[in-house]
Amino acid sequence: MADRRARALLAVAAVLAVLRFVVVPWIEAQNEAHDGLQVLTQRLERSVGVVQNREALSAARQGLAEANAQARERFPTAESVEAFRIEGQRRLGDLAVSAGLKLTLFDWLLDGKVEDAALAFGRVRVQVEGAPWELARLHTDLEGRLPHVAIREVQLSVPRGSSGAADGRATLTLVADVYFRLQEVAR
Repeated sequence: MADRRARALLAVAAVLAVLRFVVVPWIEAQNEAHDGLQVLTQRLERSVGVVQNREALSAARQGLAEANAQARERFPTAESVEAFRIEGQRRLGDLAVSAGLKLTLFDWLLDGKVEDAALAFGRVRVQVEGAPWELARLHTDLEGRLPHVAIREVQLSVPRGSSGAADGRATLTLVADVYFRLQEVAR
């Protein structure tokens, strides 16, 4: 009886060994193959979707290119940063003079680029003197007429002892980012 029992235990041990070293690795390999095929199937389905919707995607791409071109038109083009600085100072000076104001400071603080949009920008500090209501009108004109200008800071200073009345004098200091396209970058 002990012999029989030993043989039964050896048979069970052999079956367990076969399960552990043959069947379990085979099942794991099958699961990995199944997962790999499932990923491949999903990729193929996406590719088929792209091919089937090729015309719609092409039309959407064309529409996006047209919308991008229209949006880029609001940014002026310049030959160089220096040329844009001079033109920007002249244009802001003209706006100030046409509003009856005096441009007392135009300082180009820094240059930068927005790589994704293929735009360059300059941060400027502008100081203008005049009547408060004229300064307010200049501020609205800058934001309304020049969509490529993003005003970052606004400071209005009224001299001590002044009532701040409409006929009084005040100083408006603006810090703004002015965006533009360089010709070599323009698309």
